[in-house]
Amino acid sequence: MFNTLAEYLTLKHHRSPQIFKYKVSGFVVKTFRLLFIIGLSYLFLFPVFYMLSASLQDPAMAHDPSVIWIPKQISLASFNGAIKALNYWESAILTFIIAAGSTVASVVSCSVVGYGFARFRFFSSRIGFMLVVLTIIVPPQTIAISSYLNFRFFDFGGILKLFSPLTGITEWNLLNTPWVFIIPSLFAAGLRSGLFILIFRQFFKGMPRDLEEAAKIDGCGALKTFIRVMIPLSIPAYITVLLFSFIWHWNDLYSSSMFFTLEIRPLSVMLNGLLSSLKDSGVIDSAMTTFEMRSYMQAGAFLTILPPLIIYIFTQRYFTESIERTGIVG
Repeated sequence: MFNTLAEYLTLKHHRSPQIFKYKVSGFVVKTFRLLFIIGLSYLFLFPVFYMLSASLQDPAMAHDPSVIWIPKQISLASFNGAIKALNYWESAILTFIIAAGSTVASVVSCSVVGYGFARFRFFSSRIGFMLVVLTIIVPPQTIAISSYLNFRFFDFGGILKLFSPLTGITEWNLLNTPWVFIIPSLFAAGLRSGLFILIFRQFFKGMPRDLEEAAKIDGCGALKTFIRVMIPLSIPAYITVLLFSFIWHWNDLYSSSMFFTLEIRPLSVMLNGLLSSLKDSGVIDSAMTTFEMRSYMQAGAFLTILPPLIIYIFTQRYFTESIERTGIVG
């Protein structure tokens, strides 16, 4: 305690500049942080705002230079034309089946393979893991022709030909079906499966072995330990792979354009040919200017990204936590 009032006032006089300096520096840091977050958010949200603004604008008024963000007249003509040209609902259902089915298959198969590489030592396990990493490096174009022929003349490794005298079926044509994505994912060989195996392997490898030893003492085998112990503790890795796999399958263009050639195709392929589809369906004509066509193109792009965007809005908190716990950076 202070002996005199003069001593208290003297100490307060000396501490006041330091407290003021600390408050000012804290205010400057918080202000800079807020401005940085706002600028970064604008950088990521600008394409979405631009697509939505251009889509809601009347195509006939698209050439108006006074309209930048807020349309003078709200119109859904661009959305209606894009839905018609994209065959939106049929294509969206097909894309969802591909993305959801392949995602579930990839999560199950890649987690099992990743757990095997992390916890078990077997002959040439290192060579096998090197081959898994190699699948991340090798571009898919190197196996494009073999993959196409494999799905065009699919016979389950000769099983269909073996029973062809009884069934009369020698091969199946899996092109233009979701199975071209789901079957490879079932065997941990689908889109980006090498990366998913790596994520699961690194996550399982960082978990203490005492958990498995305790489960073994309780009478659990390898499979039961994996299901009852490891999976509940690996929810962050599962959420990460789940969202990555769904988004990548939804946005895939190269494989989708190679395996699907009918009228109803995944949304990424339909969006790639949206301009020609708009002309073929009679939504636009050659007399339209580039600014008028822009509204339809932006509407198609917005409709394509809308389902993943909605999913991300509701799952972004879990996704962020999963990224932190799995250690993915960059």
